[in-house]
Amino acid sequence: MAAAVPEQEQTPWEIWIKDFFLTWINRFSFFLAHHLTRPILPLYLVSFGASSTVIGAVMAVFTITATATRIPVGLLIDRIGRKPFLIAGVALFAVGNFGYLWAPGILLMLPFRMLHGVGWSGCTTAVATLAADIAPQKRRGELIGYAAMASSLGGAIGPVAGFALLQRFDFSGVFFGAAALLFVSLILAAFVKEPEHGPRNNHRQRWIDLLVIPETLLPAVAVAFLSFGHGGILTFLPIHALKLGLENPGLWFGLYALCLLLSRPVAGPLSDRISRRAVIIPGLILNLLGIGILALASSPAWLMAAAVVGGFGTGAAQPALMTVAVDQTSPQRRGQSMAQYQCFYDLGIGLGSLTLGAFLDLVDQNFSLMYAATAVVALIGLWIYWKRS
Repeated sequence: MAAAVPEQEQTPWEIWIKDFFLTWINRFSFFLAHHLTRPILPLYLVSFGASSTVIGAVMAVFTITATATRIPVGLLIDRIGRKPFLIAGVALFAVGNFGYLWAPGILLMLPFRMLHGVGWSGCTTAVATLAADIAPQKRRGELIGYAAMASSLGGAIGPVAGFALLQRFDFSGVFFGAAALLFVSLILAAFVKEPEHGPRNNHRQRWIDLLVIPETLLPAVAVAFLSFGHGGILTFLPIHALKLGLENPGLWFGLYALCLLLSRPVAGPLSDRISRRAVIIPGLILNLLGIGILALASSPAWLMAAAVVGGFGTGAAQPALMTVAVDQTSPQRRGQSMAQYQCFYDLGIGLGSLTLGAFLDLVDQNFSLMYAATAVVALIGLWIYWKRS
């Protein structure tokens, strides 16, 4: 009788598809909740009389908090497990979500913005690590792309649904809608099965090894330059779109995320069959072109063109960069590697939101100049990855 094949060497769909699908739905639920409120929050802050600088700062508090907690969370995920941080992260996210609605002023929103940031750090790092654990190695680029589609689909539906809820039920409808999604995510998290990761190395690590994984630093730096522009776009595009006559700015985010979604089934398999770099470089170029179109946009049609070009670019580059980070890390340090990658992603968004908000006030709300400055940063990121990869 033939010897049994070890489970880690088997790749039939029945071994991993159920757990992978469950993490996909869970990820979709909390990303949808996040994108339901994300483009609404700047308008919510405007209703309190906030300036562009204040809006940028408040939005950045979330990202800075998430960034500061990524590395500790990644280390603990490798030591304790993925699932506890998935559950705790979604719970803290829910508390922060309710806090926005109950806070009577901008200053009192900040503690809830921080809770949201800590929760986001926990649940997104945990679910990304789980997806990487579950995916068979030969299909890793493809499946990490499919896992990222949950984020993209949430990003496609969330802004459109958020503005629809805002128009029908005001701000409270948006926050309660997000709360319902987070409840679903919390229930699903309880059923997620965590794979075995093997024994952890017991040798003593240098303090620098607890903070940085050098072999996956390049994709992390590249995604920070990519996400810098996202910080400004996510924060200020709703305001800019309304000024240009786009009645529902959620349509822009929906189209952008739809293009992200469409790019993933093509870019993922290409990165497996050709190379990660063959997908990342064109993606970064398209992202740069999308930002350039935003700088020149004078009508809703041009805004939508930028959404298409930038969406396809980011949809190709971002999961491929994450796959590079997974490829070059052992399973025992995968949580830390994912934390480092997402830490840099959050850092880019936070810096983009904060500095571009101040830049907008400095140039008297000239959005074209803001996007031009963003394009320069994206060009630097493209050059760094081109030279170092």
